[in-house]
Amino acid sequence: MSVYLTAIIKSTPGNAEQLKKLLKTLVSGSKSEAACLQYDLHQSEEDPDLFIFHEEWASQEELDLHNVTPHIKKFAADAAPILDGAPILHLTKRVD
Repeated sequence: MSVYLTAIIKSTPGNAEQLKKLLKTLVSGSKSEAACLQYDLHQSEEDPDLFIFHEEWASQEELDLHNVTPHIKKFAADAAPILDGAPILHLTKRVD
């Protein structure tokens, strides 16, 4: 059963472009995973420091595996100095 996740990530002021570059690398690595069904990155028009991911994963187990991949670990280490707080994660379900 698919797992839907929305992640909200914010850069510290003045670091949006640097964070965007790191996030684009993260998108590339994540989309290469077989369990990744959707991994869309958006940037707020009102607040350019705010980024939102809309994700769909094949299962919770595969999302858990994604969270320990080398590209996730590298992103976490590289982005830590320019993040404005921890990412906010929302597990959701589709309403039909």
